[in-house]
Amino acid sequence: MNAYVKLAKAATEYFIRQRQVLPLKGALSPELARQRACYVYLYANPGHRLRTMYGEPFPRQTCLGQEIINHTVSALTRVTLPDIRRSDLPSIVYTVAVLEPLQRISDAAQLQPDHSGLYLRSDQGKSAIILPRRAGVDTAQDQIATAMRESGVNLHQDTITMYRFGVTYYE
Repeated sequence: MNAYVKLAKAATEYFIRQRQVLPLKGALSPELARQRACYVYLYANPGHRLRTMYGEPFPRQTCLGQEIINHTVSALTRVTLPDIRRSDLPSIVYTVAVLEPLQRISDAAQLQPDHSGLYLRSDQGKSAIILPRRAGVDTAQDQIATAMRESGVNLHQDTITMYRFGVTYYE
């Protein structure tokens, strides 16, 4: 099991059992010590049905390890489906998506929906993020249309800026 996934699992189990945030102790590996944004997904197994997820396009903490812990707890406390209980823990499957830094782009030709995500932001403060491999989003035009719909951007009223970013998924 990957170190990111192990940390998300440990943070989940600690929070469910202790109702506290897992403390990040000891020296971190270089991978966990770097500052990166991430998303944490918790799936029910069997069936690989998404139970909850949380993340942000920009890092808020000084290290990825703390981002993973915080996003795991946020996913658990913001869940709209039934709460995850101790009895569910053995059947939870974890995915951690680690984002590369955002790169500003000028048009859809610079997107690859299978490999890069899209962060769209308007001059009115509306924004949306579309990660790669999202079901039903197969083309760059799909990514842009989905981001505009989710953000509520109206091109007649808003000016948009688009960014792409790489994502590595750890399972």
